[in-house]
Amino acid sequence: MDETRAPVFVKIDEYKDIVDIMTLMREKLRQAKFLLDKIAELKAQEDSELATWAKELEDVEARVSSVDKTLSQPSL
Repeated sequence: MDETRAPVFVKIDEYKDIVDIMTLMREKLRQAKFLLDKIAELKAQEDSELATWAKELEDVEARVSSVDKTLSQPSL
């Protein structure tokens, strides 16, 4: 007899427990996927904000450099 095709007998109460556990596992997986999606969304927002801040910092740096250059040049 082929062992991979042998029937498996499980008590009804154990079967119900297994079904309940599988349902709970599917729900936990759904929640984990939702949270992962939410984290990815927050990370994208954070990356966007950081890029904006970096651009603004570069603009301020350019202005400071321009003012410094202007102050460093002698007046004619």
